[in-house]
Amino acid sequence: MSVPDHIVAWAKEPGPAKVLAVARARGESGRLGPRARMEVELTADERRQVGRMLGAAWAASGEPIRVSGLRAELARHHTTLEELLVLLGGPLRDLRAERREAFEARRDDRGRGLDVLRDLGGDIDGGVLERCLVGADSWAGRAEQITVVVRYLDARSGAEEPAVRLPVLAASLFRDAHALDRTHGLGRAVARLLAARAADAGGWIDPVGDAAAWHRAWESGGVVCDGVSSQVLVLNLPLTGSGPAASLAAVRGEPVWLTLRALSAQPLTLSDEVPDVFVCENPAIVEAAADRYGTASRPLVCTFGQPNLATMRLLSALAPAATLRVRADGDTVGWGIVERLLRLSGARTWRMPEGFDRYEEEILDELLVDLAPVD
Repeated sequence: MSVPDHIVAWAKEPGPAKVLAVARARGESGRLGPRARMEVELTADERRQVGRMLGAAWAASGEPIRVSGLRAELARHHTTLEELLVLLGGPLRDLRAERREAFEARRDDRGRGLDVLRDLGGDIDGGVLERCLVGADSWAGRAEQITVVVRYLDARSGAEEPAVRLPVLAASLFRDAHALDRTHGLGRAVARLLAARAADAGGWIDPVGDAAAWHRAWESGGVVCDGVSSQVLVLNLPLTGSGPAASLAAVRGEPVWLTLRALSAQPLTLSDEVPDVFVCENPAIVEAAADRYGTASRPLVCTFGQPNLATMRLLSALAPAATLRVRADGDTVGWGIVERLLRLSGARTWRMPEGFDRYEEEILDELLVDLAPVD
């Protein structure tokens, strides 16, 4: 049945167009039943336009639009409301059915994704598997990507291939050197699964929030992360051995940067005659000690803000052999640094009494007294 031209012309006027837009929205949401009423904000002219269909009495009444009344008036012109809406705006959608279908599709997709990871990860807690997939547009698609990486690493491990660098792995599998970075969902997902597969009795640690755990997770799969951007500043730190860190630290009297790569090459050991290693937050303290004492300054490590992976790798290696005397600025961040470092074996505070609230530079002279050479 065709809609009469005069009905189409009426429907395109501003007032009727507003009413029909509301009717379409309600109809697509399943709220256009016989008892439905539509509240539509209309100007006086727009209400008169609608009133040419619903009657002058309705136009003057200020009442909402009864859907049954609108249907009845359209029927007098051999037109249904749905026919008019389709003619003006195309087929009507069933949004409730679409939502049901979308919900069922998401549920099925999540189930498929979890099934894939269960087959891949073995006896891994379901909550960890969900953490690997949450946030992905498609859990099944993300699980397949994870599978590509893990199967590839497993094959390399079986063939006793040398470790592969993380950006090289990402580029070879996904043509994107950053696809497995910690800033990308896929990188976080694979690291979480690798960490779960390698977890010991101590339990799983989410590698996304812990730099050391992130490196360990990838190392468990035969992957080497960036080892040169993470650095720690040291002065007169007498490391022993044949590794590059010991060679670099052998430079005395000048602050030296040690990379995570250098620190990871060989086991770290400290010269036996060093009972204490001092740890500060700010490089100004290191420079002042180098200026004042040069090669005679006592051993000093600088976190340069929050301790990074290189800093923690170094201090963890030094802790069994010496007393770490740690400090930072007396603000909230600084106390957080100190609390973290005090978890290391044998660590003690260095001029950080409870309630201390000054910056390191404010007590520089006192710190330099402690760093003076011991007779």
